[in-house]
Amino acid sequence: MKIRRFFARDMRQAMRMVREERGDDAVILSSRKVEGGIEIVSAVDFDEQLLSDMGREPAPAVAKAAPEPPLAALREAAPEVVEPIMIPTPAPASEARPRREPAREIVWSQDPALVAMQQEIETLRGMLQDQLASFAWNDLKRRDPHRAQLIKRLGALGLDEALSQEIAEGVRQIQSPEQAWREGLYGLATRIPVAGEALLDGEGVIALVGPSGVGKTTTVAKLAARHVQRHGRGSIALVTTDAYRIGAYRQLQTFGQILGVPVHLAQTGRQLGDILLGLGDKQRIFVDTAGMSQRDLRLAEEMAGLAAIPRLRTLLVVAANAQQAVLEETFRAFAHLPLTGAVLTKVDEAASLGPVLSALSHGDLPLLYVSEGQRVPEDLQPARVQRLVSRAVSLASDRQQRARGPRPSMAPRKVNRHAHAQIQ
Repeated sequence: MKIRRFFARDMRQAMRMVREERGDDAVILSSRKVEGGIEIVSAVDFDEQLLSDMGREPAPAVAKAAPEPPLAALREAAPEVVEPIMIPTPAPASEARPRREPAREIVWSQDPALVAMQQEIETLRGMLQDQLASFAWNDLKRRDPHRAQLIKRLGALGLDEALSQEIAEGVRQIQSPEQAWREGLYGLATRIPVAGEALLDGEGVIALVGPSGVGKTTTVAKLAARHVQRHGRGSIALVTTDAYRIGAYRQLQTFGQILGVPVHLAQTGRQLGDILLGLGDKQRIFVDTAGMSQRDLRLAEEMAGLAAIPRLRTLLVVAANAQQAVLEETFRAFAHLPLTGAVLTKVDEAASLGPVLSALSHGDLPLLYVSEGQRVPEDLQPARVQRLVSRAVSLASDRQQRARGPRPSMAPRKVNRHAHAQIQ
């Protein structure tokens, strides 16, 4: 066996030096980071049977000592050779048993050189993926410029790339830009599940769940006010389980005083059960739950108590101004609950509706209500997908106008009405 040490600035250069000088049959015995770069120890002309026996457990002691391996002599002649990492160098037979450790205990991923090489490979992979995506996009622009333009316009709404491409692939009248745009908006509208208010008809408990800060308490007040307008204040009650946020109970209590309906605070699951049992004569009970992050470990425990409530319908409240990744993570975190539908809030605060439309289109949870302000109950309306898509087009148009500069005049814009007509 011939052993040689190589020095280089990085792992790729060191591997290239080994390949050029020792050939493809060279074996890497060890590698480590040193000052100024990487040190690699390689070997050629090795005994395959000897190397394969190195990873096995030492054989029981025999009367005659095994002959000294040829490699031991090389180690005596070159004591500076680094102890191999990938293939351990055997010691003499008399020392093998007490000194050698099983190869399975070596953690390969912690080798600094291997970690550095893995990071470089990940970087190269990302660069390659970006290049391939750029090639594919340029090829699409050359082969089908109308479809590429439609994908670009859909992306300007804030939709994710995969959804934009999926919608564009389904458009048939692609040669006419305006017709393709209308068909694309229609394709977006058909991908957003929407349900009517009738889904909540009948007696029972309606609980609102969701992350903190999405407007659950205000939404409870709006839903309660709509119910009072239709059925009177004697058939409804409000319950909050939010004992964490300061002033949460007081806020809901203020809404209850305005509406003339009772408000109860349940700090434990047993209290919630007792309160609901005492409100059995009420037609509709709205429960405002504590806002928790979708990553909060207490979320499963909090939601487990709700799942045991009979005749329960659960609405997930999400904010339109949240990032798409946050929205999708929220949908996954609350998916274990028997959700009836979703309520979209803070639409008036969103700079783009593309992220929330993308998140809704990727799931099957129907959207029931949309909230566009703080007024109770005027700013809560049943979900209309045409109105949402029109609003998304309007917001995208506003962003483009701001990017070009100030408007030449203050005349009222008609984007909403025109976009609404496009998707009828």
